[in-house]
Amino acid sequence: MKYLHISNGWEQWNGAAVIARFIMDEQRKAGHEVVFRRWATIWELRAADEVWIHCGWMPCLWWANLWAKKAVRMPEACYDPVRLKYHGWKKWLVGPIERWALRRCKRIVATCEEEKRWIEEYLGTDCPEIEVADIKRFFKIPESVKFPEKSGMQAINVLYLGRRHPLKGTEYLEQAVAELNRYCRDKVPGCNVDCIELREVSNAHGKELEKAWDWADVLCLPTLSDNFALVVAEALERGKPVITTDGAPSWKDMPERQGFYLRGYRDGSEEMRVKLLKDALMYMVD
Repeated sequence: MKYLHISNGWEQWNGAAVIARFIMDEQRKAGHEVVFRRWATIWELRAADEVWIHCGWMPCLWWANLWAKKAVRMPEACYDPVRLKYHGWKKWLVGPIERWALRRCKRIVATCEEEKRWIEEYLGTDCPEIEVADIKRFFKIPESVKFPEKSGMQAINVLYLGRRHPLKGTEYLEQAVAELNRYCRDKVPGCNVDCIELREVSNAHGKELEKAWDWADVLCLPTLSDNFALVVAEALERGKPVITTDGAPSWKDMPERQGFYLRGYRDGSEEMRVKLLKDALMYMVD
């Protein structure tokens, strides 16, 4: 069987690209022919048994939907209502084309049940079959991880790994850390250092990335809109506890022995978001 994968920005090590690579590797190991293209010709699209189309809102993806014999779309949270509101006028403008392309698919692959619901709400009637994929199978996630032990004036190292973006919520994390550090200095006798040290790392690879993981005691992803949130799996795989939010619904069943899943964050007020992050961070400090 011949698989053709279409994605824009493939050189980026974002979650969508990494998950697509996992799927491609799995297909190759099963003995199939697998090809990647940014923009495929009509002949390439017609020759493939299945064309996997990653993400959305791109002319190259609409082109693939038009000519593929059997199209499979993996939208990676493109239809999250929170994300649809971001640059909403653009998405409203091309919405009819996007819905047309989605409805031409033989099936759509979602990364969690919540994403499946988003897609169904976005398409309404005439929705193709939606499959919920088990992306966690690609990771060796332990049942529990070791939480940091604070001793003396040693700070807890909190890592945010990812780009700065209005939907990532980094401003709430920064505010929560600043308020918590002020609180520690005011309330703890003799405390003149930060109890939380926050490091934000973007576009790190290789040794630089591994140094960030070695430094970290905790990963914090204060997101307003993600689906699988690849970085959570990467942290747990390394034995790091995680603080994330209901903006990453794939992790809603994360047990307390792995970290904190903050419910009410996504749709809460700015003050509520800061409070939820402070409460989770306080657990690490106490």
